[in-house]
Amino acid sequence: MPSWNDEETSSEEECEVVSMDMGLMEEPDTIVEPLFCGQLELSEPKCILHQMRPVKHVAFEGTVTGRRFYGFPVQANGVNCGVVEWVDGPWPPVLQRCLSKLWEMFHDQNCGRVLDKEKFEKELAKVKSEHERELAKLKMENDKLCIEYTKLVDDVSNMFDWKDGRVDKRVYQKKVEEKELEKKKKELEEKAMLEVQMEKLKLAKEQRCILQSQADIIKNTRKAMKDVEVDRDFLKKEKEKLELVVAELLKDGYGSKEKLEQIKAILES
Repeated sequence: MPSWNDEETSSEEECEVVSMDMGLMEEPDTIVEPLFCGQLELSEPKCILHQMRPVKHVAFEGTVTGRRFYGFPVQANGVNCGVVEWVDGPWPPVLQRCLSKLWEMFHDQNCGRVLDKEKFEKELAKVKSEHERELAKLKMENDKLCIEYTKLVDDVSNMFDWKDGRVDKRVYQKKVEEKELEKKKKELEEKAMLEVQMEKLKLAKEQRCILQSQADIIKNTRKAMKDVEVDRDFLKKEKEKLELVVAELLKDGYGSKEKLEQIKAILES
């Protein structure tokens, strides 16, 4: 296991290069490490796709967390050219298991946070929807109260005007009658509209019944026509059989020839 010392330098000469780990061809996630960073200027291998020199990285993923390596920089289009050489050898199996467990706990915690966030967002959306419904309901009640309040203020104002003599009693009575008449007119219009809707529904229902009756009649007619065709085919076959029998009887000379001729005439008619 390589020793990590805060005083070690990041030069290429002091870093012992280890053979490449074939189990991890793609470059892992990395973390910024000031003591081991920068580009290898004197390195021979270059990226085949982009012709770029390797860069010093410190892995920050899975069981290779903390291992230094030389790798090509990931391009803007997401192409990962992989690891060139590992500077540090593989960690001991015990440490690898510990790292694997730590990353598993990290991912589980992240998943838990995502689930909690989704649950919170659903609850928030539900509360928001209920709040909007209550707000709309309160707004409707407020508008209704405002209308009633305005009407009440007008009535009180008219009453005081009539009491003070500023408004004639007959004028006041006329306004009241006009309001009552307007109210009755509105009720009659609503009633007439309701009756029209009922008539439309009744007509639609009758039309559906007529269409259903027509469909039943057409269905029964088709069925009767089919039965007639079946009977006609059957009678046709029987007629052909009887014609054959009569022809054989006439040929052999059995029975009354005149009667057979009559039967033959009937069959041919």
